[in-house]
Amino acid sequence: MVDLVGYTAGFFLMWSFLPQIIKTAKTHKTDGLSVGMLIISLISAALSELYAFMLGLTPMLIMNGIFLLLLLIQLVMTLLIDRSSANIEIAVES
Repeated sequence: MVDLVGYTAGFFLMWSFLPQIIKTAKTHKTDGLSVGMLIISLISAALSELYAFMLGLTPMLIMNGIFLLLLLIQLVMTLLIDRSSANIEIAVES
């Protein structure tokens, strides 16, 4: 029963960023997304992953690993889109 709760919580945590990733991929817009929040979430997920590994908590290890990957995808997309938007703005102003 304890593992079921862990898998269920991890499932919802893991997929919590998926709608944002899909929206960012479709629109190529990251207005309102905080890079700082993504970095803090990434650090939290990495530490949770280490904690789960150290204690052998398989449900948490699997779900946090996937969540960490999704956060990395969103962070990379945000940084790439923000950088390309900045380059476009500089070119337009010139």
